[in-house]
Amino acid sequence: MALTKAQKFCQEVKELAKKYNLPFFIVTDGASAIANKDCEAVTHARQAHILWEKENGIDSNHSWEK
Repeated sequence: MALTKAQKFCQEVKELAKKYNLPFFIVTDGASAIANKDCEAVTHARQAHILWEKENGIDSNHSWEK
């Protein structure tokens, strides 16, 4: 399955964050990504997004990376 433009963007952000060893959460139209360890702000952002997903009928456990 080919990645969408949004998924490719998130994948590139993930690779860049790994290069700099930084936690992050990103959401764009059509995809989101996270890499986090002990960053309260990133955790809070993802939790808020999970609530939004649930309110909009989106499976928050879905992973486009699989």
